[in-house]
Amino acid sequence: MANIATITTSNTRKDKVNNRARPERHGQLPMSLFCEMTHGVRKNHLMSDTTPADGTKGPRTFTAFFAETLEHAIERVIEPHEVARDIITRGGAWINHARVRITTAGVLPGMFIAVHTPPAHAHSHILPDDAVIYVDRWLIALNKPAGTYVDATPWDAENHLRNALLNHWYARNGELLHLHPAHRLDRDTTGVLLFSRHSHANSALQRVFVQQRAKKTYVCHVAGWPDWDEILMQTGHGRSDRGRFRVYSIDEVGNALPGGNVVKSMETFYRVVERHPDGTTTMLAWPRTGRTHQIRLHAHALGHPLVGDASYGSGQLGIDAHHLHAWRLSLPHPIHEEPLLLTAPLPDWCSVDLAALSASATILTE
Repeated sequence: MANIATITTSNTRKDKVNNRARPERHGQLPMSLFCEMTHGVRKNHLMSDTTPADGTKGPRTFTAFFAETLEHAIERVIEPHEVARDIITRGGAWINHARVRITTAGVLPGMFIAVHTPPAHAHSHILPDDAVIYVDRWLIALNKPAGTYVDATPWDAENHLRNALLNHWYARNGELLHLHPAHRLDRDTTGVLLFSRHSHANSALQRVFVQQRAKKTYVCHVAGWPDWDEILMQTGHGRSDRGRFRVYSIDEVGNALPGGNVVKSMETFYRVVERHPDGTTTMLAWPRTGRTHQIRLHAHALGHPLVGDASYGSGQLGIDAHHLHAWRLSLPHPIHEEPLLLTAPLPDWCSVDLAALSASATILTE
């Protein structure tokens, strides 16, 4: 009989986790605001430079002292000065938490400015010819590559997968799509990524996910050999007072968090598929909730972090991305309700036979 366990955390240890935050949506600064430039030699003050736990370089932030253009304000703190224009036009400049992409936008004394520059791992998002794995009149799905962002980042409003898919489809079919992502995957997570391509399907597709009718199956490669064959992790999820995502105990669900949020429940079911001679294990994971970094956080809390996960594990030399793959996504079609099963090809790091994975996936304990 399979070794099955259930862990419902209470007074769990406070794991160190990632603080990479999603870009916030704010109203845009009125572009009519333009102040007469005042020259001077005193630099803007209160500049800081922070580095998040995941290694992504944090923004350089400062409070404006002069009334001048955004470009000139940034030139005071960024070297070389020529890059200020590129930063702004790319979307890396923010005034009072609103992205501003006009170099001549006005800055007033006391305004808060954040300058985001691309991290070392940033690169152009170009999709391979076989990226699209499903398409119909309403939906389009692709096999997401590692090292890519689904949507705009704080440092770049253009270089992301949604735009890459728009360009990819237009170049091959001459059709301009209107895409809305149904869900998100982390930067280095690969696999099925679903978009609606028609406004009539978007709201219906969002309801499918909100109602938890979309079932996700992930393949993950973790460090160590678990002493169980199946396990259900039930914990809380939220940010710490430092803004980092972390695991909370189940009895803390509903408690208030900094910023006005509360601890939310988080559940993941894991099943061992194969224990490898090198001391690692391939598992399947079924998230029953949709919290940020859920599978990675729970794997770390179990003592078996993902191979290559530098944020929630130690990372491994020579491995550039964590080993997590969104293998299958099943859901009722948002328009006609027929069952839809989307499957992404397995990544190179997965050495388990497809038949063995499929067999394990068909006997999920509900």
